[in-house]
Amino acid sequence: MRQSRWAIAALASAFVGFASFQACAQPKLKLRLGHVTSAAAIAGQGGKAFADTARQLSNGEIEIELFPNGQLGGELEMLSQVRLGTLDIAMNGSGIVAAIEPTFSVTELPYIWKDRDAAWRVLSGPIGTRVLGTLEAKGIKGLSWGVWDFRGFLMNGTDITQPSNMKGKKIRVIENALYVRTLQSLGGNPVPMAWPEVYTALQQKTIDGVETNYHGMGDSKLYEVAKSLAVTDHIFSATVYVMNLKKFQSLSPAYQEIILKASRAAGETMRAGAAKANEDAIALMEKNGVKIIRPDRAPFEAATKGVHTFFSTMVGADLIREVVEAQR
Repeated sequence: MRQSRWAIAALASAFVGFASFQACAQPKLKLRLGHVTSAAAIAGQGGKAFADTARQLSNGEIEIELFPNGQLGGELEMLSQVRLGTLDIAMNGSGIVAAIEPTFSVTELPYIWKDRDAAWRVLSGPIGTRVLGTLEAKGIKGLSWGVWDFRGFLMNGTDITQPSNMKGKKIRVIENALYVRTLQSLGGNPVPMAWPEVYTALQQKTIDGVETNYHGMGDSKLYEVAKSLAVTDHIFSATVYVMNLKKFQSLSPAYQEIILKASRAAGETMRAGAAKANEDAIALMEKNGVKIIRPDRAPFEAATKGVHTFFSTMVGADLIREVVEAQR
C-alpha cells in the first residue's frame, strides 16, 4: 500500500512538472502576420525578421505566425482584416494603405524622391512618424515602414521608350487612385487588380502590362509571360507594417515596445536588401529573355507633374513641400 502511495505521488509530481514545463514552453502571445509575396522575397525576409526579433526580445513569449503568398487574401483584403480585427498584423504597400488614409499617397507621388536613401531618411524620421500616426483614427496602429524600392513597367508586346508608347495600353496598377492617375497622365489605360491575379491576366493577354517593383516581377516569375521591361523608376514604393489598434492597445507596455522594435527590424531588413534584390531581379529577367529598356526620365517626370497638383488637396500641399525640402 505504501509503495502504491509513493508511486501515485511520484506520478502526480511528474505530471505537475510536465504541465509546468509545457506552460513555460508555450508562448503567451500569438499573433498572425500576412503579406502577398513569397517567404524568400524582400517582404518575406522582413516578416521573418519581425517574428525572430519578437521571439528573441520576449524570450519566446511572443510568437508571430507568418502567412506569405497572399494566403489570407490580397493587400486590400488584409488591410480590411486588420481594421476589423480578424488579422493582427499585415505588411502592405503604402499605396494600398492610402485607400483608407490618403496621406500615405505622399510616399507614392511620381518622382517625389531624390533617391532611395533620401526616401528612407524622411520616412524613418519625424515626417514618417507623423504619417504613421494618421492611421489611429481608422482603428489601425501604424508600426513602421518597409521598402519595396523603385517601380517600372513590364509589358507584353510593347517597348516603352517614351510616354506616348503607353497610349491606350491596359496596364495593371494597384487598387489606388494615385496609381490610376499616374498611369493616365502617361497615356495608359489603368486596370486596378489584386496581385494574385496578375500572372494569369498577363498570360491570357487581358492586360498588356503590369506596373510594380522589379523584385515583385521576378519573385512572381512574370518574365515567363511578359518580355519587355521599362526601368522608369517613376515611383518609390514604401511599405507599411500595420496592426489592429485595439489589439495593440490591449498589450502590456513591454509587449508594445517589443512589437514596435520587431517591426522596425523588419523594415530595416527590407531596406537593406531592396536595392540589390531589384537589380538582381532585372538581371534575372534579362537572363530569361526580357528586353531591358532604360528610358530617359525627363519626359516621364514632366508628364506626371499634374499628379502632384491633383493630390495636394488630399495629401496636403504643406506635407508635400515638407517632404521635398527635407531632401535638400
